[in-house]
Amino acid sequence: MPSETWETGESSEAGGPSETGESSKAGGPSYGGWRGHVRGAWHLAGLSFWRLLRSRQSVISLLLLLLSAVGVFAWLLRRERTPLEFVEDIVLFLYVPFLLPLFCLCYATPGIASDRDEGTLVYLLASPLPRPLVNLAKFAAALAASLLWTLGGLLVLCLLSRQDGPSVFGLLWPTVLRATLAYVALFHLFSVLFRRATIVALGYALFLETFVGNVPGIVKRVAISFYTNCSIFAAAEPLGMEPAGPRSAELYQPISGSLADSCLWLASLLLLLLSTWAFARREYD
Repeated sequence: MPSETWETGESSEAGGPSETGESSKAGGPSYGGWRGHVRGAWHLAGLSFWRLLRSRQSVISLLLLLLSAVGVFAWLLRRERTPLEFVEDIVLFLYVPFLLPLFCLCYATPGIASDRDEGTLVYLLASPLPRPLVNLAKFAAALAASLLWTLGGLLVLCLLSRQDGPSVFGLLWPTVLRATLAYVALFHLFSVLFRRATIVALGYALFLETFVGNVPGIVKRVAISFYTNCSIFAAAEPLGMEPAGPRSAELYQPISGSLADSCLWLASLLLLLLSTWAFARREYD
């Protein structure tokens, strides 16, 4: 974990730039002007990214992935499986409703909330970096760490399935990328607004994503998982995928894949803009 001088934004005694971009006492470069602000934001994002990877969130994510891998092995023991069954049984019933949001939750909720709890947020706010760049840097770090686990986790499960795993991964990774972006933008907004962002995000993931996201009718459209599922329906069409059972067209009322993709992009942008606006205006104690 970075030392306190790097994490809080105070300049170091050795003359290196601090996390927030302030010049050092030994005459290090000052992050003045827009180019300096961009370098400072990049520096903050890099330090935040490595800090996230070395945190207990990575241990939790690893345990979740190992448990899911055990589930895939048990699923394979019963009989010979097809790639379509892997998408229906593992991706739609295990990965999308549980692993995907939990991976994003682990890395997006600590962004601003952890600095607030540790008392280092005040130093970030007092640094030369504009608040919108601080928020974007924290978001970028959370997104990079989340993508490492969401895409990496999907690849591991696809390879373990032994059912043309690389081809299935090639069909599904664009959807997972868009869903990760939307989840991270939402949970990062929670981190900006709430001190206990993890609890709020868990409530959203367990209630809205798991329960409301699967009830009949249009109320499920408030859940990101609905748009993720609709995008997967379209992406997996080459495997013979079509809505059936509890996700039949009559009950689930899916939308087209292109519309679902557009909704995920739009939701991500709006949520990121909202978190940037809220962080720029909010007074933190």
